Amino acid sequence: MRIVKKLSVLAAVAVTALSAVPCAFTADAAATPYKVDYEETDNNWAKVLQYTLHFYDANMCGTDVTGKSRFSWRGNCHVYDSKVPMHPIDDNHTGVNMSESFMAEYKDILDPDGDGYIDVSGGFHDAGDHVKFGLPEAYAASVVSWGYYEFRQAYEETDQAEHVETICRHFCDYFMRSTFRDDNGDVVAFCYQVGDGAVDHQYWQSPEIDAMGRPAFFATSSLPTTDDVSESAAALAINYLNFKETDPRVCREMP
Repeated sequence: MRIVKKLSVLAAVAVTALSAVPCAFTADAAATPYKVDYEETDNNWAKVLQYTLHFYDANMCGTDVTGKSRFSWRGNCHVYDSKVPMHPIDDNHTGVNMSESFMAEYKDILDPDGDGYIDVSGGFHDAGDHVKFGLPEAYAASVVSWGYYEFRQAYEETDQAEHVETICRHFCDYFMRSTFRDDNGDVVAFCYQVGDGAVDHQYWQSPEIDAMGRPAFFATSSLPTTDDVSESAAALAINYLNFKETDPRVCREMP
C-alpha cells in the first residue's frame, strides 16, 4: 500500500504540472466497462490513483479520443490540428512560427504528402483551457511514465496498467508526430505548442465544438526551446523502457 500511495502522489504531481485548478471526478463519471470500484477505506490510494488518471481522459485531444478516453462524454476534438496551414501566423491565429524560407527548404519533411498542411494532432490539453502547452505536457508525460516504470506491479494490482498504458501511448504518439527528421535522422523541427492562450482563454466551451484559430509553434536550430525538447525526449526515453518488451515495434519508431 505504501508503493501505491507513493505512485498516487507521483501521478497527482503530474496533474498539478498541467493545472493549478483542482479537478474532481466521481466514480459514476467513468464510462463502463472501465469503471473500477475499490472497497472504501480511510486511505484508499488505489482509488486516488484511478481518479488521478481520469484527469488525462478528460484532457485527451485528437482524432482518436472517442473510444480511447474512459469518459463516454469525451469525443474527438481539434481534429484540424492535423491540418495546420504552412504560412506564418496570421491575424486569424492560424499558421506557424516558422519562416517561409525555412518551410520551403524543409517542405518535404514538414509536409510529406504535399497538401500544404502540417499534422500535429493528438496530445493533451492543458487543464482549464484547450492549448497544448509543451513544457507541462512533456513533464506530465515523463512523471506518469516514470511512475509506471518504477511501480508497474502496483498498477497491475490495482487494475490500472491498461489505463496508464493508453495514456502513455497517447503522449508518445503526439511527441513522435510532432518530431520532423531528415533522411539522416536529424531533427529539423519539433512542435512544442498548439494554440494561443490569449485567444483560447476568451472561450469557455466543449473542445469538440472549438473552431478557433490554433497556431503551432516549432523549435528549430534558430528557434531553440531546450526545456520543451529535453523533457519530451525524456518522456519518449522512459517509455522505450516501458514498452520495449511488450511492443518493440513502437519502440523502433521512437525518434
